[in-house]
Amino acid sequence: MKASPLTLSILCIVVVLSVGACSSGQEAHPAATLQREIAAHPAATLQREIAAHPAATLQREIAAQLTSPEACPTGSSADVQQAVDAAGDDGVAHLPEGCYRVTTAVHIPPDVKLMGAGMDKTILYRDPDERPSDAILRVHGRVDALGGTQISGLALIGVRDTDDTVQDYGIVLSSVSDFRIDHCYFEGFGFAGVRVEGASSHGVVDHASFVDNYKRGIDNLGYGVVVYGGNIWTGELEPGGAQATYVEDSLFVGNRHAIAASAGAHYVFRNNQVLHNVVACAVDAHGMGYGSSHGTRYVEIYRNVIGSPAHDWCGIGIRGGAGVIFENTIEDYDNPILLILEWGTPNALKAEYPAFDQVQELYIWDNQITGGPSEPQVDETGVGFIEADRDYFTTPKPGYVPYEYPHPLAHGGPFDAD
Repeated sequence: MKASPLTLSILCIVVVLSVGACSSGQEAHPAATLQREIAAHPAATLQREIAAHPAATLQREIAAQLTSPEACPTGSSADVQQAVDAAGDDGVAHLPEGCYRVTTAVHIPPDVKLMGAGMDKTILYRDPDERPSDAILRVHGRVDALGGTQISGLALIGVRDTDDTVQDYGIVLSSVSDFRIDHCYFEGFGFAGVRVEGASSHGVVDHASFVDNYKRGIDNLGYGVVVYGGNIWTGELEPGGAQATYVEDSLFVGNRHAIAASAGAHYVFRNNQVLHNVVACAVDAHGMGYGSSHGTRYVEIYRNVIGSPAHDWCGIGIRGGAGVIFENTIEDYDNPILLILEWGTPNALKAEYPAFDQVQELYIWDNQITGGPSEPQVDETGVGFIEADRDYFTTPKPGYVPYEYPHPLAHGGPFDAD
């Protein structure tokens, strides 16, 4: 197996440090200059930053439990399902502290609240020997259900092997209204930590951490949160309204996209921190294509901090639809905000302006940008299709008012301060 450049660098550091240990300290050892150069190279700096990211301690604690025969496993999929099925009259199901080996998806009714003991205490993990392309937790809405699903205080762990090829999920929510996913940790999922799908789905993901949800073995996918609408391009849209998937006050580290969307989706991504994204744009909205008959309908992306990329091509990449992007802090990207004509749209649907579901009515203003162009950039695919003052504007959207913050659902839980 061929060693990667980073592996070779680490080996070199080990050798150099060994040489330095024999030095008397009076004179620089022969490899001292090389040692300093390796320690100062950009990849080494990034490696140190990644090792010290805000969720690093929690990541190490969970990893230690997963490798401890005394800690894992203490339960199974059946135990989790039993806890869900035993929810009380108040709809609350409690899952005790422990390490649960999940081999089949656990199904949660849309009006049940599943509460763990904390994301460092209640761990649901995928067995590396079991390879289902499914979710650990799955919620299906019903016409007669009131909604109100809440999943809180859990760590959900996929297969933590970057060469793995299973396209799995932590949680899938299908046609679920008024959901809340909070104070949860997601790591190692091939498709996404959380998938929201269906035109009637809306709610909030808050105070969650998404770490290393990307697999080289798959080479695409790898989302923190992905939102799919009902493949409907609605004209009855309410920017700043409740009928959207909200993601707020969360941390994203080492994912391909922190968030992505398609199929007529409407999402709001606000007050999050995004670090060390890999391969593609840190924040994304797909146009039409790749199996969806419509692209993203609307995005509201504001007051996020996006920086320290492992892949610095693109901070926020919009490939279709309308929306607002404002008051974000974006650092060290070649294209902090990039507007793209969707690669996956069939050529017949983008032969002339306007292309099908292309970028349109997009308002971009007051973003704090360092290390890259301050103005939105148009990818070469969008030349002649995406133009300033026609398809996008660098002024505030007239009449736009953001939705209430924090989200009205994001309070009153066992891990909330209120």
